Amino acid sequence: MRARILLAVLILSGAVGLTRADDKPLDRAELDKRIVRIVYESALLGTEIFNRGGHGECARLYQGTLSAVVPMLDHRPKLQTDAQQRLERAKGLNKAADAAIEMRAALDEIQNTIAPPIKKEPALEPKDTKEPKNTQEPKDAKKVLWDRLGGESVVKAVVHDFALAALEDPKVNFTRGGKYKPSAAALEKSIVDMISDVSGGPFKYSGKSMKEAHKGMAITDAEFDALAVHLVASLKKFKVADPEIAELVKVVAGTREAIVEKAPAPTEKGAKP
Repeated sequence: MRARILLAVLILSGAVGLTRADDKPLDRAELDKRIVRIVYESALLGTEIFNRGGHGECARLYQGTLSAVVPMLDHRPKLQTDAQQRLERAKGLNKAADAAIEMRAALDEIQNTIAPPIKKEPALEPKDTKEPKNTQEPKDAKKVLWDRLGGESVVKAVVHDFALAALEDPKVNFTRGGKYKPSAAALEKSIVDMISDVSGGPFKYSGKSMKEAHKGMAITDAEFDALAVHLVASLKKFKVADPEIAELVKVVAGTREAIVEKAPAPTEKGAKP
C-alpha cells in the first residue's frame, strides 16, 4: 500500500510539471488547471483507500498532496491560508480518519473554488417587443436528474461525505447503538445505486426494499430528519443546485413511511389491546 501511495504522489507531482530554466513560467490559468487535476486525482484515490479502511494511508496521501499544492496557491491568498490552516489542524488530530476528513475538506474547497460548476444565467427577455417568446424547453431540462446532480463523480463524492457525517452522528444512530456495523464501502455503493435508480442514472439498486431493509430498527422521525439534514448539507457542499436538491429530497422523503416505524398508540384503560 505504501508503494502504491508513493507511486500515486509521484504521478500527481508529474501532473504539475516543473519548468526548466529555459521554459516560460506557467500562467495562472494553466497553473490552476494543474492544481485542480492534482486535487481531483488525489481525492479520487484517497476515497478508494479510505473506504477500504486505510485511513492512515489516505491521510498521508492527502497530507502530501496539500503540502505540494498549498505553496502554489500564492495567487489565491485566502484559499492558501484556509488550506494551510486545515492542514495544520489535521496534524493535531489523534484519529487518522478525522485527519483525512479534515484534509479532504481542504481539497474539496480548493477544487470548488478554482473550478466551480458552471451555472447558466437566465436569458434576458427584451421589453416592448412583439416577437413571440421562445417556448422551447432549455437544453438542461431534458437531462435526467442524475446528470443534473453532476453524474457519477459528484454523486459518489456527495454520498461519501454524507455517509461519513451520518455514521458519526448520534442523532442519526446509524448503527442502532452498535447493533449494526455496516461496511462503509458497501453502504456507499448501496446509496449510490439507490440514487442512480430513482434519478435515471446507470446503476440499478438490487437490494432489499426500504421497508424490509429497515424492519425492526425502530427508526424515528427525528432520526430520519437528522439523516436528511446531512444529505442536504453534503449536496450543498458539492455545489448541487437548489432545484436538484429539492427534487432529490422529495424522492427521499417519499421513503419515510417505509423506513420510520411508528410506535403503537397507547390503549385506553379498560380497552382491549
